[in-house]
Amino acid sequence: MKNNIEWIIHLCANGNCDECGKREEGFLPYTCNAHTHGMERYGHMDFQLVLNMKAAEIGRILNTFGLWVQSGRRFKAGDMVSDIYLDCDVRLDEFEETGRKVLRVIIPDAENRFPEDEDCMEVYRLQRLETDDLWRKDGTVS
Repeated sequence: MKNNIEWIIHLCANGNCDECGKREEGFLPYTCNAHTHGMERYGHMDFQLVLNMKAAEIGRILNTFGLWVQSGRRFKAGDMVSDIYLDCDVRLDEFEETGRKVLRVIIPDAENRFPEDEDCMEVYRLQRLETDDLWRKDGTVS
């Protein structure tokens, strides 16, 4: 049986929008708000990723979770998930994204430290921020 992608991924990040051409500059450096819409058709929460990486890598991670859900796997907050990366697990934490609960994919730093570890690289610690705190409404970065 061939899997069909029946969800969408929104990737909101600094830069020019491919659809409307407007420029976004409000996100903190190294962050984005990438999330799925459509997992509810499988009775599952949507997924979110907030580390700004190449769009293809974000798509690979979020679509992998979507395909797993489509094939019957179920995830919850606190799950440690293998098979996204060869050298580490990722963790799923529950966050709010535009008024709905999502499972955020938390990626450890190069030393496999998660954001709550005080020695975790600062960029990876940004994954602990609430979704609304990733974006500066005035477009400035402090």
